[in-house]
Amino acid sequence: MYNHIIVAVDDSATSAIGLDKAIELTRLNGARLEIVHAVDESVFAHIIGASSVDRTAALDALVAEGQECLDRAIATAEEQGQHVESHLLSSETQHVADQIADHVAHTGADLLVVGSHGRRGFQHLLLGSVAEKLMRKVSVSVLIVRD
Repeated sequence: MYNHIIVAVDDSATSAIGLDKAIELTRLNGARLEIVHAVDESVFAHIIGASSVDRTAALDALVAEGQECLDRAIATAEEQGQHVESHLLSSETQHVADQIADHVAHTGADLLVVGSHGRRGFQHLLLGSVAEKLMRKVSVSVLIVRD
């Protein structure tokens, strides 16, 4: 049914559940598994301009943290016998959802798996939902996993 599954990961519990579901679907479908993590460098644009934070050091730390998150997800998949591809996405101008959507469009994937934090009300309005944005932006099926 699916040939190429992409799972987007972060450090959340729902992301871990999404990774497990993507691994299961990969196994059931004999699909190719790709794990991505997107770093939103633009979050520092507003903070760094108004502070004495070293921009390069802050961005390096953000990218290193993203790579650690990706490495943990890769290790989880490999421990379950899955061969995976991985990509650390990063942009100073694109939101996380846009980075992931662009990557999905360029890879030919046919399923995107992503965890949802289940925020509601004011918190949802303030932070938005990456999962919701992805659902609107990608042209492939999206499996949103909740805890």
